[in-house]
This record gives sequence, C-alpha cells and structure tokens, in this order.
Amino acid sequence: TSLDAAKIGDKDKIEGFQRLNRFVQMVETRLAPQVDFESLIEHEGRISPSLDGRSVFDDKRKRVQKAHAGQRSLF
Repeated sequence: TSLDAAKIGDKDKIEGFQRLNRFVQMVETRLAPQVDFESLIEHEGRISPSLDGRSVFDDKRKRVQKAHAGQRSLF
C-alpha cells in the first residue's frame, strides 16, 4: 500500500516491489515457522487466566467501564 501510494516514479516503485518480494521470499524460506497449532491453543488457554484473559467460553459477566467525565458511553 505504501509503495502504491508513494509519490515516486514507476521505476522506483517497481524496484521497491522487487526488494519487498525478495525480502518476503527470504523470510518464507529461512524463517518458516513450524508450530503445533493445537498445543499452542492449549498453552494460550492455560496462561490466559493469569493474564486476566477472556474467552467466548467464559461465564464471567462483561466488566463495566466507567465513561470519562462528560463523555457518554456508546453501549
């Protein structure tokens, strides 16, 4: 998006896209993540309460936040 919006010549944009493409390809080949998705989700579920996290499966009621003085709540 930045390269498309940039006020530079077409040649500079093409070179920018080529550099960006080389960078993305390098990241994909050298840093290909190998993640066990299911174990990641289990880990996040285990540590979520310690981080005061929430889930769609929680039975906690939504916390009510006080609006700033002079500002109405949207909900």
